Amino acid sequence: MFRQPIEILLSLPAVFLAISFHEFAHAFVADKLGDDTPRKQGRLTLAPLAHVDWTGLILFALFGYGWAKPVQVNPSNFKNKKAGDILVSLSGPAANFLVAVLSLLVSVALMAINLSAPAMDTILLILNYCIYLNIIFGILNLIPIPPLDGYRVLKTLFFRSFTRIFVAYEKIGLFILFAFLLFGLFDLAVSRPALSVYQSFMTAGQRILQLLQ
Repeated sequence: MFRQPIEILLSLPAVFLAISFHEFAHAFVADKLGDDTPRKQGRLTLAPLAHVDWTGLILFALFGYGWAKPVQVNPSNFKNKKAGDILVSLSGPAANFLVAVLSLLVSVALMAINLSAPAMDTILLILNYCIYLNIIFGILNLIPIPPLDGYRVLKTLFFRSFTRIFVAYEKIGLFILFAFLLFGLFDLAVSRPALSVYQSFMTAGQRILQLLQ
């Protein structure tokens, strides 16, 4: 159940990147759309410490599941409240997929250069974690369970029509998340899709590498 120390150590850079870019994306898009709440709270930064929830980070290190400090947004400051709220919600997962793509490109570039530095294998392994964990973060946050981003999109679209359902759903949201963990449902909803996307990334990376060699 507990993760190996070396796995924790190698995955931490990927976790910090995933958290920082995810939360910064929320703050950046909200700021651009007219809400300065994240800026006032010091969240308009890529500095990991501004976004880390230490309890969530420790749990991730030990078990592979955790959370970051959520960015607070006031949709009333957006010109179009509904569209703005959806864009802010989707920006986090989008940022994670972008980091995964950039990590893949850096990894391919390093392999194409074919440096024989002693630390190269470790660097490539860390980049591999960056690819996979950002895919995991991106897919996980699209699940429509509170307090994840996918739920916020769903709530923004349909809250007025199904207010009572959403209020009741939010009360049991954390229990649903724990049920997903306890009964292995995240494997079906997140891990398997993430593995498929990861394998597609690796295949694309190999093709790019072949073209460069």
